[in-house]
Amino acid sequence: MRRREFVKMSGILGMLTLTGVLPACNLPFEYSPYDIIVEKEFRDLTAKNLAKLKAIDAGKSSLKIALISDTHTFYDEFEEAVKALNARDDIDFVIHAGDLTLSALHKEYTWFNEIMSKLNKPFITVIGNHDYLSNGKAIYEKSFGPGNYTFTFRGCKFVMFDNNIWENKNNDPEFDWFKANLENDGDYNFVIPVSHIPPWADQYNYGNEHVFNEMMEENDIQLSLHGHTHSFYHGKRYDQVDYLVVGDIADKAYAIISIDEDSYSIEKVSF
Repeated sequence: MRRREFVKMSGILGMLTLTGVLPACNLPFEYSPYDIIVEKEFRDLTAKNLAKLKAIDAGKSSLKIALISDTHTFYDEFEEAVKALNARDDIDFVIHAGDLTLSALHKEYTWFNEIMSKLNKPFITVIGNHDYLSNGKAIYEKSFGPGNYTFTFRGCKFVMFDNNIWENKNNDPEFDWFKANLENDGDYNFVIPVSHIPPWADQYNYGNEHVFNEMMEENDIQLSLHGHTHSFYHGKRYDQVDYLVVGDIADKAYAIISIDEDSYSIEKVSF
């Protein structure tokens, strides 16, 4: 069964089973939206990829990152994107800005990891709102690690922030953690936050939007990376912070962020 057909059928049959229309024993495949199975090879992937980054950290002051997002259901285009990224030898690592899955089924996480295992570069992720569904957060944490974490690479500090709200039981993100980790003690050329949802998108009310941007401006953040909207955007939405939002992978494009010690540039690349 093709991946897209599985996702569609599992969603339909899952709803029918939950509503009592179909008994679970009559399903044509083994299925549960609550499984938190993660194959051994796909556990603790954030730590494994950060170790790869540490091994190539020294020797250069510049870096080049590819940004992709929202690969759920678009598996053919996702495979093409990995091939396109593999064909380049100038990318240090890839950031996936969330929505690895559509319904956060363990099978979808497995498919994501199988495709990303073909990437010949380290990759780093943040959790998206779709990745929260069912027991998706537990699967994400088992496969990757905590939703909030930071790492440094060649003079840049990256703040990976879980800013999902609706699927997180309508709880506000951990803004105290975010604010504390946006601070630059002078050791970094740039502090770059990465989160799935840009602050003007659907899940942010006016208050949270204001809080998010106030924290960014107070810490003199220059560049912030996102996904979620399924459309490409690059600009200063609130005058000060430069926002980069990459579209879904069905757009057949990714973004390249090139960073030197005191400057950066953004490029949209089609494949």
